[in-house]
Amino acid sequence: MPYELIICDVDGCISPEESVAWDLDAFHRLARTVRGLPLTLCTGRPQPYVELLMKLLDVRLPAICENGALYYSLSDNRSVFAPGVSAEGVEKIGAIDRFVRNELSTVIPESVIQEGKRAQVSVFTADPDVMPRIEAAVREYEGGLDGPDLEIGASHYYLNVSIRGVDKGTGVDGLLRGPMSPGPPKEAIMAVGDTSGDLPMREHVGFFAAPANATSAVKDAADYVSPYEDITGLLDILERNHG
Repeated sequence: MPYELIICDVDGCISPEESVAWDLDAFHRLARTVRGLPLTLCTGRPQPYVELLMKLLDVRLPAICENGALYYSLSDNRSVFAPGVSAEGVEKIGAIDRFVRNELSTVIPESVIQEGKRAQVSVFTADPDVMPRIEAAVREYEGGLDGPDLEIGASHYYLNVSIRGVDKGTGVDGLLRGPMSPGPPKEAIMAVGDTSGDLPMREHVGFFAAPANATSAVKDAADYVSPYEDITGLLDILERNHG
């Protein structure tokens, strides 16, 4: 069935999770496929990265950045914090950012800040074996700070620090109540994701799909799992479920 809104993750769905070159032919095919579709992005990536993708894919609806913390609209170049993002939360996130840059990176040089974020901190490491040390150090530092609780979670290559209660699910809900209000009904919305950070979207959409590279938990929650990985899987999902 044609959906009134398609919400798509980026890393692991449009692009590989790894920092490698994209499949240019597949991306061209995706750009042609989504022209005119009611598509938007929901990603942990910062606004400048999302803005570029929106221009390449002709995404005209507001997008969700920083794992649900920020909305960005290409039409007016406006960024707006999502509900649940307070000044105190942003201040505490900033303290974590400075700690990683000024202290942790000297002790663990493999810890690298993902630039451009305002209400979330993402620490990248090319060596997953180092991730437990990075996570332990950030948790210890966060425990000594005042302010709202933060959510700290590690994936294979990234440690993400977010304001507790702000995720992709609340981002979708806030989008439908705010920048896209009145949004379409739940049954008219499709979402595509591949990792646990995408699972909060599930309860806000009528159809949830995943590429073959998705985690087991995401596959278990999906209505459809493509036999193909990342962008090829996304193309398969769009072709099969938005006819």
